[in-house]
Amino acid sequence: MAKSYDEIMAALLEAYEAHPEMDVEQIIAQVSAEIGASENCQKTIQETSALLDKFQEKRTSLAAAHEEGDTTQKWILLEANRITEGKSEEEKNNLLEGIAKAVNKGVESIESEE
Repeated sequence: MAKSYDEIMAALLEAYEAHPEMDVEQIIAQVSAEIGASENCQKTIQETSALLDKFQEKRTSLAAAHEEGDTTQKWILLEANRITEGKSEEEKNNLLEGIAKAVNKGVESIESEE
């Protein structure tokens, strides 16, 4: 029987809490084997884990910037400069367009909830 995303993530969290000494990749492999996850499912789980790690890194970086007295806007500008360094103008424009679309979707989502 196929497991839902929420069930898979709950199983991963339970496995991590039971074995905090294990590497996340080992936990993913163990839970994937236990639930009979396909290779595609395992890949999606690993990608989700990587995204969560990246999110935490950025959150920590922003918190450190705030502790140093920097504003969120300054931090975002520095991150944007770091990301676009060495990119062509077309690549920069595509990136900024993607960010603008994501922000618009977020705003629309918030507005639709109100």
